Amino acid sequence: MFIIDLGAPSYYSTLGLSPIASFDEIRTARDQMIKELRDKQSKAATPEEKQKFIDRQTEINAIGETLARPEKRKEYDRANAHLGFFMVQVAAAPLFMEKADRMHVLHRMIKDFLAARGVELRPLSDMDRDDFSADETPIELLDNLLREEKP
Repeated sequence: MFIIDLGAPSYYSTLGLSPIASFDEIRTARDQMIKELRDKQSKAATPEEKQKFIDRQTEINAIGETLARPEKRKEYDRANAHLGFFMVQVAAAPLFMEKADRMHVLHRMIKDFLAARGVELRPLSDMDRDDFSADETPIELLDNLLREEKP
């Protein structure tokens, strides 16, 4: 899921969720955040810091309760429909679920962008290379194969 934060906070962005998140996902996100806040609260050095974490827990609980109850969630969504314009919804792109896939596409886009402007990037690995003329490292197995192929 990709969320773009344009300075318009919503209950969904606070919990790090998509507006189409299930009730189980909402409860899980809320519980995880509460757990993290309690851990931080127990390590807080001053009463002011502890109170800050308690206030944040109260806020997260209220947000979670609103989104976890169907009637309250519908009411929130109706009252805050404008916030939907500030989010990129999940699209049919299962390819980008893995970080490596996203990095590969990002690298390809950057490489193509720079190539169009006359800048060439070095390959990330030998898998990306198609010209090995400068590589003169002797590899006995390959050299033997080449000798066998020559008549």
